[in-house]
Parts: sequence; structure tokens; C-alpha cells
Amino acid sequence: MFDKNAKWIWINNDPQPNEYAVFEEKFNFDGGKVTFTICAEMDYVLEVNGKKVSFGNFAGYPFEKYYDELDITEHCVKGENTIALTARYEGVRTHIHIVNGAGAIYTLAVDGNTVAYSHAGTMGGYDNRYIQNTKTFVSGQMGYGSDMRVGDYVCDIPCVEVNMTSNLKPRPVKKTVELPFVEAKLIDKDKNLYDIGRETAGYLRVKFKVTKPGKAKIGYGQHITDGGVRYNIWDREFAFNFELTEGEHEFEQYFIRMSGRYIQAFLPEGIEVLSVGIMPYIYPLTENGLKLDNELDQKIYDVCIRTLRLCMNMHYEDTPWREQALYVLDSRNQMLCGYYTFKETEFARASLELIANGARPDGFLELTYPSVDGPAIPFFSVMYPVEVYEYIKHTGDKTILEKAMPTMLKIMNNFKEKIEDNNLIRQFNAPYWNFYEWTDGSHDAIPHQRNYEYKDCFHLILNCAFVYSGKMFLELCEMTGDKFECDFDAVKKAIKDEFFDERDGNFVLRTDDRSFKSQLGNSFALLIGLGDERTVQAVKSDKNLLETSLSMLIYKYDALLAADPNNKEFILNEIRELYGYMLDHGATTFWETMEGEADFGGAGSLCHGWSALPAYYYHLFNK
Repeated sequence: MFDKNAKWIWINNDPQPNEYAVFEEKFNFDGGKVTFTICAEMDYVLEVNGKKVSFGNFAGYPFEKYYDELDITEHCVKGENTIALTARYEGVRTHIHIVNGAGAIYTLAVDGNTVAYSHAGTMGGYDNRYIQNTKTFVSGQMGYGSDMRVGDYVCDIPCVEVNMTSNLKPRPVKKTVELPFVEAKLIDKDKNLYDIGRETAGYLRVKFKVTKPGKAKIGYGQHITDGGVRYNIWDREFAFNFELTEGEHEFEQYFIRMSGRYIQAFLPEGIEVLSVGIMPYIYPLTENGLKLDNELDQKIYDVCIRTLRLCMNMHYEDTPWREQALYVLDSRNQMLCGYYTFKETEFARASLELIANGARPDGFLELTYPSVDGPAIPFFSVMYPVEVYEYIKHTGDKTILEKAMPTMLKIMNNFKEKIEDNNLIRQFNAPYWNFYEWTDGSHDAIPHQRNYEYKDCFHLILNCAFVYSGKMFLELCEMTGDKFECDFDAVKKAIKDEFFDERDGNFVLRTDDRSFKSQLGNSFALLIGLGDERTVQAVKSDKNLLETSLSMLIYKYDALLAADPNNKEFILNEIRELYGYMLDHGATTFWETMEGEADFGGAGSLCHGWSALPAYYYHLFNK
């Protein structure tokens, strides 16, 4: 725990973006249990006697932060010991971090007795093993990169106390654990191109031999479609830069989690790479395991598990490569798979609470967590009760409702208040993003990024999702005694009256352009009890319906199973077709969309948690 006198500190009152500070404590050790309790505003790396022993802070909010209490006894020696804590101030708002000033707070104790703690006057300095104040983005979602140099630090600056929250809570999940180092294999000497062997997530380790001082760049990526690593995509740079002096130098970079399969070194004359690879870190889980008779099914299942695990760090991540962000609806797929594939459920709860804690002032949910002022997606917000309902269904843990219910009440009341005289909810105007999936008619542009004119209309999926989620939300209200009244039957009737096309038995996607019809929209209609046999058959085989993207297959498959359990074979065959295609094209984890790397202007993810859904269905079909 923290000493009562411990304070948040930094090395100055005017921190600059991408600033690295180091704080050093020396103490004598003669036995006992040594603990170091630490919370950093963003991230930290802790060294004991020159050896890295821990890193990575659980992401929090300005009003609530999380600490690590570390047992560092095994790293201490008899006599004098040196602890060095490096903390990073990124100074930019991203999809995974809310900028809140620079700071760190810590306490060092032996057998519960305080030995040292952070306070005004603690000696600190600039950690010049890192290149200070660089402003190259890894991606807009992830923020600035972290570059390194041959250097050292001197703690000769009296620190100042900084104002940050005293609401500090223990990390709600376990820390990731290190797996054996994976050295990348040189596959093209002329291009300095290396292959890790498969999609992997972790941290860079590289060793250089330098006969002439200079700068080197290590780029990483998921593929070599272009003949090399596509590390620079639009305004993104998936790379680490190094400033090097003569000699041999090894670096380990723990401030940026990297992911991909390939590494490429860009080297001037006089610099060579002696070794390079990834230190894989993975969240510790017990897999339930599943043995399947069909060889392809087994391969798909195994790759789904790997995809899921690479997309778990401190919280669920959409992808460990481009964004590393916790999305509400992405995580629903990941949680549901996890209830069947893994034994632990604390990870799901922590992500649900992180979402609930960060509800917007308008009562909706942010685009990602923890972040602020993103373009909220109403569809994702209204599905949050579904996630909570499923968590309770699979764990029996109703205590989550203490945190989640206030957030859910705001969401559902927001939607209820939007119901118009025709008993439907109109699409949302700026700053909201009317997104459902990455298909035509369902991915309306983000208003602040593109020139986009909102059209005054109603959307099928939004209204169906309100009814779908609402039924589960009413059951949650019964558990807590909260009151929520809404005539969902009237909304259902209005959906049928407005969107149903009696001529073909399908539902139109939106009222501003009735030519759009999709599998996802019609699946949602089926899930709330609308449609008929023609609707079911259309979802299965009508080529005039826009196909469901990988992220939303759960609604298509659940709708078909609800209509007829015998649709199991159809679902299995489609999974084999879609996922077999990815495997045939070299996938070692499953893609964001069927377009693979080519999607999103060449920034398509080849490891995306929402695409691991087959794991859920294999368990469902093999109880």
C-alpha cells in the first residue's frame, strides 16, 4: 500500500509531450519482503539493480487510477540496492488514454515498513535512454511512439508535487506474463527483412553493432505484401527509432506494445542488427480446450483462441496492432467467446466496469475506453446492457450491477426519450456516429473527419437493437428493483410498419434510401420476433442482401438458430468457407474484414478480436 505521506510528483511544473522522467531510490536490504507500490499517470518501467522487473500501468481516469503492488524481494541483494522508476508523460489524448498531466506516486516498503516514498524533494531526472519529446504518431488511436538512444540518466532534480487524484485502486486484473523470446529470422539480407513466424504481440528487443554513429529505424507490420514491411501507412508509423554511438548496444522497449509478424531494419552505413525479435507477453488464462473431429474446424478453433489471446492486454483490444482499444461491441464478441473458451471471468468484469466508469456527460458511451470526446456510436451504447446481461448469465455475479446499472439507466432513458410519435427512434445527429458495420449503408461517416451531411431518416438496426437490448435490460431491472417502462411492442410494430417490404419478406435498412437491405438488418428483425420464413431464407441465401461483415456474424447466426436449430449445419459450412479462406491465404490470426490487409486504405488488421466468433459456436455445438 501507499504510505500516507506519499505524493504525486514530477521533475518539473511544465511537462512537455513524450517526456520521460526517472526517479531513483537506494536502500539497504538485510532480509524480509520488499514491496513497491506504484501508480503512474500513464506507463512506467521499474528496474531493480539495473534489471527490469515490471512495467505497464492499468489505464484509468482522471478521477480514478489503478496501482500495482509488486513483490520485488527476489530482485534484491544483501546490502545496497538501487530502484529506478521511469515514467512517461505522453501529453496527447488518444483512444486508449486520457491526458491528465504528468505524475507518479510510489512507496517502497520492507515487511510493511516504509523505506521510501515519493514526495516534493525526491530526486529525479530526465531519462536520456529515451529520445525526449518526439511527436511521431504510431497511430491516432495509440498516440506517440517511443524512441530510444544510447544514454543514461542522472537524478539531480528535486521533484515537485503535482495535483492528481487520491482515488487509487488496485489493478483489477492480473499483469501479463512473459513468454520465451522469439528471435526473428532474417529472410532477406538486402532488405534487412525478418520473419517472426506468425502474428505475435509483445515488446521489441534489438541488438545493434555500430562502427559509425548514426540513426536506425526498426519497422514492424503484419505482412510483406509490398515486398517489405508496410510500417508507414498514411499518418501512422509502426516503427521505433534509435540514436546510436559506436559499440554494441541492446535495447528493450516496454512503452509501446507492438504486434505483427514481420520486422524490417532501416540502417545507415556502419550499423548492423545482431539480433531482433519480440518478447511476447500474454494475459494468464486457463483454456478450457476443445477437441473437434473435423480437421479444418480444429484449425479454425485454435486460431480463434490465439486471436482472442493476442487481443487481451490490460483490457480487451480490438487489435493489438493498429489501435489496442476497448470498444463496447467488439468486446461483446470477445467476452462471449471467453465465457466458453477460458475459465477466468475477472477480465470481462474489469472491462465492463471500465466502460461503466467512463460514461459521457450526455449518458452515452464513448467510442473507446478509456478516452473522452470521441464520436459516440449510439448502436454500441444501446448494446451495453446485452454485455452485462450475458456476463451475469455466464458468471452468476450480479454485483456488477452496482457499477453498471446507473450507466445503463442513462443509456436506455436516452433512447426512450428519442422515441417519436411514430414509435421509432430517428438517427442521431452530430457529434454521434451512426455506425453498425463496415458495409454499404451501415457505416455512415464520422462527422468530424469527413464532409458528411446527415440525412433525416430512421435506421432499422438502431430500433431493433433498442428492442433486443431492452428485453434483457428489463430483466436486469428486476434484479435491482429499478423501474424502467417502455412499450417495446409498440416499437416492434412500428418497425414492421416502416421497414418491412411485403413483396419479398425483407426489411429495408434505412428510410432515406429504401434500396439498402442487409443480412444484418434482417437478422436483427428476426431476433426481435419479426419477419417470416422468407426473411430467414433471404438471410441465408439472397444475394441482393448486403452480406454481414465478420464483426456482426453473431447476430446472423443467432437469428438463424432461433428460427431453426437445424441451421447449425449452414452456420458451420459458412464458417468453414469464410475462415478457411483466411487460413488458405496465410492467416495465423483472423482478420478484421474479409478484405484483409487491403481494407481501410491498406490498414486492414490481420488480428482482430471480433473475428474469433467461431470459437463460441464450436463450443455451443459441442456441449
